[in-house]
Amino acid sequence: MLRALLFLLGWVAVASGTEPPARIASYSPGATQTLLDLGLGGRIVAATRWCPLPKAHPAARDCDAFNPDLETLLRTKPDLVILPRLANPLWAERCERAGLRVLVLRPESATSAQQDITSLAQATGRETAARELIAKTPPPTRATKTLLVIWDGMMAGPDAYVAWPLRQAGFVSPLATGTWIKLDWETLLKADPDAVLWVESAPENQPISPSEKHLKELSEIVGIKELKLVKSKQVYSTQSGSDWLPGSGLVQIAEQLRAIRNNLP
Repeated sequence: MLRALLFLLGWVAVASGTEPPARIASYSPGATQTLLDLGLGGRIVAATRWCPLPKAHPAARDCDAFNPDLETLLRTKPDLVILPRLANPLWAERCERAGLRVLVLRPESATSAQQDITSLAQATGRETAARELIAKTPPPTRATKTLLVIWDGMMAGPDAYVAWPLRQAGFVSPLATGTWIKLDWETLLKADPDAVLWVESAPENQPISPSEKHLKELSEIVGIKELKLVKSKQVYSTQSGSDWLPGSGLVQIAEQLRAIRNNLP
């Protein structure tokens, strides 16, 4: 039996059965990383081709939230299907009508990543492991510095899910409102952040490191080149992988961001 729970502007459909799922299909790489960190890798029977599973993992890699196929999904016999927040609601309904248990991840907010971890833990009986996982993030400190995260031409605002690891590292977004806002140099100039971090979309995770490429780019833009972040060379880059998606990978991100915070002048 399914019951609908209303969470903010979105919803999560969870089964009321007592048995935790034994076969999980994940349409979200961030959720897949969370499942692995919760010790549930052996229960994943289907995932996307971008999910961070070991190459030898037996799960099917044909989950596609943008072009889903029910027949393909049913062949893996899942008893829990995890869908990203941007999935078509009609796809969730089709899965439910087929008798599948469905969990749709939260709408984006500054706390959605922690909420996703908690929802996944509740759906799989891993609440204690989730609390321990979240506790691994650096303890929040007073946010006295600003960091602007730029990803695919968009800037992360204070309501983006990355606000969580930023806050844990002692950062806030320099933008006033919003989740993701289109990048423009005038906004960057007005924001005048203490540091900038470019996230490059790629399937593999990569440590955050100083970016000579983006520093050179900023150094050639009128006005921008006078910002303190350029003069102090506080320009960084990384690859997205699964760590930058909503889920437990953000715990690792928070630890790396803390190192940047500690090195700021």
